[in-house]
Amino acid sequence: MKKISFIYLLLISSNLLFGQQTYGDSLSLQVEAQATPTSITLTWQNDADATNFVIYRKLKGTYNWPAPINTISGTLNTYTDFSTNPNVIYDYRVKMESSTSLERNGYVSSAYELIATSNRGIAIVVISDTYLASSSYSDRINQYIEDLENDGWFPKRIDVQATQSAIDVKALILAKYNEDPSQTKLLSLVGNVPVPYSGEINPDGHGDHLGAWPTDAYYADVNGTWTDVSVNNISSSNMKNHNVPGDGKFDQDYIPGAVELQVGRIDFSDLPNAGASEEELTIRYLDKLHVYKIAGIQVDKRALIDDEFTGYPEGFSQNGYKNFAPLVGRSNIVKADYFSELSLNSNPSSSYLWSYGCGGGWYSGAGGIGSSANFASDSLSSVFTMLFGSYFGDWNYTDGFMKTSLTQGNALTTCWAGRPNWHFYHMGIGDNIGYSAFLTQNNNEQYVSNTTYPFFNKYISLNLLGDPSLRMIYKDQPTNVTIFDGGDFTTLTWDAVSGAIGYNIYRRYDDSTNFLKLNTTPISSLSFQDVSFPTNGLAHYYVKAVFDETTASGNYHNESLGVKQSAFINVSLIENQNSNVHVFPNPFTDNLTISSTEEQHIELFDLDGKLLFSSALKSGVQAIELTTLSAGMYLLKTSSLSGKIVLQKIIKSAN
Repeated sequence: MKKISFIYLLLISSNLLFGQQTYGDSLSLQVEAQATPTSITLTWQNDADATNFVIYRKLKGTYNWPAPINTISGTLNTYTDFSTNPNVIYDYRVKMESSTSLERNGYVSSAYELIATSNRGIAIVVISDTYLASSSYSDRINQYIEDLENDGWFPKRIDVQATQSAIDVKALILAKYNEDPSQTKLLSLVGNVPVPYSGEINPDGHGDHLGAWPTDAYYADVNGTWTDVSVNNISSSNMKNHNVPGDGKFDQDYIPGAVELQVGRIDFSDLPNAGASEEELTIRYLDKLHVYKIAGIQVDKRALIDDEFTGYPEGFSQNGYKNFAPLVGRSNIVKADYFSELSLNSNPSSSYLWSYGCGGGWYSGAGGIGSSANFASDSLSSVFTMLFGSYFGDWNYTDGFMKTSLTQGNALTTCWAGRPNWHFYHMGIGDNIGYSAFLTQNNNEQYVSNTTYPFFNKYISLNLLGDPSLRMIYKDQPTNVTIFDGGDFTTLTWDAVSGAIGYNIYRRYDDSTNFLKLNTTPISSLSFQDVSFPTNGLAHYYVKAVFDETTASGNYHNESLGVKQSAFINVSLIENQNSNVHVFPNPFTDNLTISSTEEQHIELFDLDGKLLFSSALKSGVQAIELTTLSAGMYLLKTSSLSGKIVLQKIIKSAN
């Protein structure tokens, strides 16, 4: 690809900037979603420049936007979509057209009555082994991995050394990924995991910062081609940016192809002025991360924007306005000084869920925003923050601004948002922030990457610092969860959780990555009896409180982290000839005949315990049609009126 000589500098001083952009060249889009009548209503701010608004809609997970579903007058600022269904995620784009070349866009991901996700996927957790000999450190690592599991992820751990090459670390990641590619979704890097570098870029526009930049996208891209043969540049004043053939730094400016994994990094190495050691900073972060996930940290659902780059046509603060409206609502966006307003030291009663700050920068700070020294001596009240300015997007630097921002207070994630823009809309309906990184790194202008310079999309400089599994809103867990193993069934009990609409129960066998949801809708009782287990083995149960969550993006079932209890299941599978229930033929093709000497209730399960068929059965002989069932082994459970429960293996043959 042809190199671009980029000279639009991000000035260290903003005094020479001019103009004012209220919404950072964006539409601040939010919705009201409802089931009666079924509708999703989009609203945005009025704009005197508008001639038309073009409305697009697609399903989450689809790639390009199809043809518009409507075009409305520029005098309007609302649109209602009545052709929607519950438990479906719709992505919307509203594009403002004007009589000039001005174009503004807004995005939202919306749903209503959205059912909670049962299985989030496999999470690869790469741990730097530097401090694993410390029990305090190891305990926090184990807690982090346990929290992932309790949130529906199946963690697979890799321990690495900080001295290993990025190529060696990626080989270990690929080996784990290839164990189950279709289910492996998340990649969390914890500690001083080797940092890959790539490219010959300077997205901040400074000639003394041209070269390789850090890129964890290298780890997230499992099949792209990364080379180390062509770039030969040592012009940067920072030696880490020097890139020559064969030095272990890659040539690519852009992520080659698509990333397959949602990647984020928890790394507090090389922060000598942060007021604590790398080990202590990591422990501190993992502690507050755990407390946030169990709803122990509560913050106001509002967002702050401090734009010290108001004169740039790119409208960097659109990263705030465009994201924050669907996440917290337009009326909850505050324009204020970033550091003084977010300071927990000087403003302890104030808190924010999100924040954005941009200004002329250097490696350890941004003009009008703050510095690494500020972060080291104070702390942020916001949980999710975005920062933008010169130099510090190259985050793997001594006392780097972005890494230091996460060392204290409530701050748990950050990214360099402006070149290109980041897209967090799906977090408003319960997605984790790693999905936002995945969406942003794979963006080919499905979402506007930069108002003025679209060539920034898919730049290797896109990195998420913090835990990629983080969701936006967490709720209280059930307490006093107990388990009783009754042989033919297992009983779970727990105490009520204030505000919960019910509870979901999941089961996972020890040798399985699958979390099977045992109830179809949230149960209102405070106990659950599992009589569906299909086979012997160690079974893990997860009890989660369910809340009806409404945001400026819509409505969804928000689950707490699960509380885990385990029991060893020991069920004898009784062969047909040894029971009072006879099943034939076995194997069968389309029809299964069941003969019983008494009335039965029959249930058919797959080997994961998913209920496929249920029916009452009178005494005598009855044929069951199972033509739609795939070939394979299943388990038939019969329960008699006398209380006898029998599990039998049945096999359907291919036709």
